[in-house]
Amino acid sequence: MNKFLYHIIILFCFTSYCFCDVTISTPWKSITPLNQKDLLNIQSRLQELLPNAKKALVSIETTDGVGSGVIVSEDGLVLTAAHVIGKTGEKMYVRLINGKRVSAISLGGSEISDAGMLRITQKGKWPFSPIAEKEKSKVGDWCFAVGHPGGFDMERGIVVRLGRIIGKNEDTLQSDSRLLGGDSGGPLFDFDGNIIAIHSRVSKESDQNFHVPVECFLINWDFYQEGEILTLENLQDQGFLGVACEKTELGLKIINVVVGSAAEKNGLKEGDYLISLDGEKLDSREELTILISSKKPNELISLEYHRGSTEISIQIALGARPQE
Repeated sequence: MNKFLYHIIILFCFTSYCFCDVTISTPWKSITPLNQKDLLNIQSRLQELLPNAKKALVSIETTDGVGSGVIVSEDGLVLTAAHVIGKTGEKMYVRLINGKRVSAISLGGSEISDAGMLRITQKGKWPFSPIAEKEKSKVGDWCFAVGHPGGFDMERGIVVRLGRIIGKNEDTLQSDSRLLGGDSGGPLFDFDGNIIAIHSRVSKESDQNFHVPVECFLINWDFYQEGEILTLENLQDQGFLGVACEKTELGLKIINVVVGSAAEKNGLKEGDYLISLDGEKLDSREELTILISSKKPNELISLEYHRGSTEISIQIALGARPQE
């Protein structure tokens, strides 16, 4: 055989083997495992990721009960659910995986998405897990939930559930990773070891497990750290624009305008796309609500929006929220 041809054949066989090996060793990149070996590889990957994931998991102890959370920075910033921490400035405790109990204080969040933050007040360098980038997670991806259902239990340890993402929109992620009472605020991880969501609503149905996507945190990061928890009750006394929107690639599309509202009085219409408010780009409906909630009735805002191919900038005096 020609020596050159021999080396080409060897190289082809080696390359084919490498690609075959990659495919077999990453079955979680596929929608459905095809055989027992795929399932064992998924199990192996989960076992590989768990040691780091569980180090950042915490049990949160408040005056009203218990929940879960996850540390996301070396200086002790913790992501959790808004309904776990209740309100801003509350003193509470978190327990690390080894049972150590340290003090913390609640920061801000939002009842709309159920996102919340707290910070460990005791000085130290804390183990933490990375947050996934925006829009990285999608329906069909493998994931796993960890938490402290029922509160911290050293003998039992953490509880882990494997699953897949079965639904996602801008403020809710749904999985079939079963949640239990006390899991609220704990993390949902992808198979790269990144946090993709925080546990929010627990149901008796096995597929009705709802989480706060990390996008909600990333878009409103400064507000959650520095502001108070946005509650539906607080909104009653704040400014009111009067639009219902849905997120699109072109911006926040107005799908309804409240009759008699500031939006209607200033000519906003269904089909318009909101782009920015007071110079801040609008990335979600919750962000729009947060920005409006920082204003009082009759306060002026600068709004930029698109109508067809026309870009329009106007100033609007906000109205008052209708009282039910």
